[in-house]
Amino acid sequence: MDGVTIVLAAMGLGELFLGLYVLAAGRVPGGRVKDPEQIRKFGVFYILVSGFLLLQAVGNAGVQFDLFSWGVQAVLVLLSFVLGVIALTRYRPRFVLTKWRRGAEQTTPGHRD
Repeated sequence: MDGVTIVLAAMGLGELFLGLYVLAAGRVPGGRVKDPEQIRKFGVFYILVSGFLLLQAVGNAGVQFDLFSWGVQAVLVLLSFVLGVIALTRYRPRFVLTKWRRGAEQTTPGHRD
């Protein structure tokens, strides 16, 4: 197994455990989010992102060890991207991007493109 597959699997497992922790504990590490609906969205977001990473790792490792063909890997990759798109479009934490945009607007007052 190459290093990329190991890193993908480790990141996927970390995201999975973080998502399960958020859903089980009912709080987000750092404590910035208090709304239960947002906490649930965080947990589901982390679990979907972990599915994306783990499906990528399984597809890559399966072909390397001749467990299945390239066609099965292609299906797993497509399924993983579907999970990633769902995570980013439906469950992505909104305040992260809003906070980043606010910071950019404050650093460049009066700047027009």
